[in-house]
Amino acid sequence: MRVVGISGSPREGGNTEIMVKEALEGARQSGAEVEFVGLAGKRIGGCEACAECGKGGRCVIEDDMQPIFPRLVGADVVVIGSPIYFGMVSAQTKALLDRTYFLSKSGRKLEGKVGAVITVGGRAGHELSAAYLMDFMTLQGMILPGRAFAQSYSRELGAAAKEEKALRDARSLGERTVKLALKLAGPERKAEAKLP
Repeated sequence: MRVVGISGSPREGGNTEIMVKEALEGARQSGAEVEFVGLAGKRIGGCEACAECGKGGRCVIEDDMQPIFPRLVGADVVVIGSPIYFGMVSAQTKALLDRTYFLSKSGRKLEGKVGAVITVGGRAGHELSAAYLMDFMTLQGMILPGRAFAQSYSRELGAAAKEEKALRDARSLGERTVKLALKLAGPERKAEAKLP
């Protein structure tokens, strides 16, 4: 069982990263293999709406999204976290989502995976951003657990590390995604996780 957590924050070591890593810890404690992918410092261009998407087996844009594609394809669970900027996900998160159109056009490669969402922001926009991310996942054919998102209202750098309820919610989210993925995969895979 493999869980990939993506932080769509441009800030390394920030609150979104803290929350995504907490969800990954919950997944790890449930027996999953986990991997963190931070978009901070990465160059991910927007989709160019080329006419060749999916035809050549590779996205035509050569940038830092290329090594992320196989991580998404190889995951059983994908957790996407984003800070909220002006009531919506970050530009980095949106670019990543748009570029996964390639995975859709080359064989619906996210379909059937379990998805979960984390939003981080000090003001309004949590519900809209979470709904947007969950809508993206359902459009890709992903499956969401009940209570498919966690949120943090932290603003100052690193403050989420002290937001106990948010951390608990993120950890629980990671645990629940693994349980759902194992149920979907069938009884033969339950031995891979430490289910209570």
